[in-house]
Amino acid sequence: MGYAKIDQKGSGLHLRTFSRAFIIDDGEERFVFVSVDSAMIGNGVRQSVLQNLQKQFGNLYTEKNVMISATHSHSTPGGYMLHTLFDITTFGFVKETFDAMSIERAHATMVPGRIFIGHGEVIGANINRSPSAYLNNPKGERDRYMYPVDKDLTQLQFIAADDKPLGVINWFAVHPTSMNNTNHLVSSDNVGYASILFEKTVDSDSLVGKGPFVAAFASSNLGDVSPNTRGPKCEFSGSTCSEQYTCPGKKEMCFASGPGVDMFDSTSIIANKIFKESWVSH
Repeated sequence: MGYAKIDQKGSGLHLRTFSRAFIIDDGEERFVFVSVDSAMIGNGVRQSVLQNLQKQFGNLYTEKNVMISATHSHSTPGGYMLHTLFDITTFGFVKETFDAMSIERAHATMVPGRIFIGHGEVIGANINRSPSAYLNNPKGERDRYMYPVDKDLTQLQFIAADDKPLGVINWFAVHPTSMNNTNHLVSSDNVGYASILFEKTVDSDSLVGKGPFVAAFASSNLGDVSPNTRGPKCEFSGSTCSEQYTCPGKKEMCFASGPGVDMFDSTSIIANKIFKESWVSH
């Protein structure tokens, strides 16, 4: 799901997908943040999650204190949105893509701890995919920023009272579209791989998704922010595409790629760039 191509059917696995939940309670209020390796979260999904939570926890978790955020990977399974427009390319609802238990697990493992905030800058991991449109912004506004995209990374770090690391949530603006629309493997893409790198670095002896440390690389202001740092080129000639992202007079497609030799290499490169800066901020 993500590219909405009916012929883009899953045929294998590149990176497993996860739902990563965090519960914050200051003694007066409780808040849940969930980052899901998926393209998007619809209202139907949120309402179903809240109904399941209500059955188990009563009014502890409601629409007032539960936030569910998708990483926006375009290569994760579809069929869960409970909306015809988004489920039509997966030929309807698919129950196997709908179930997740991360909030229940987070609830069961809550411990006293502290929260720290860190900041960093990631260079070479994102570009503006609509540079000509960006130039329509007032010059005075554009002059306020060094880059045409946000390169700042913001991170929350969770440390237990006994100084044991519990997890991190960070936000960096980049589309998880290093895996392009020719891909037929389930993948959490660049940010999902960055999460795995962080978790395996902390919990090297644990299987992916089985360790106690949770690292969420959540979606932020990623609109028009691409990881394909070489930008759009014509498919065979390699020439620059038109402003309308076409190759006039040529029988070839225009698409963006990079920085690697293929989409798998690019996913790894972008993931490692984000992970390394988040590790420094950690």
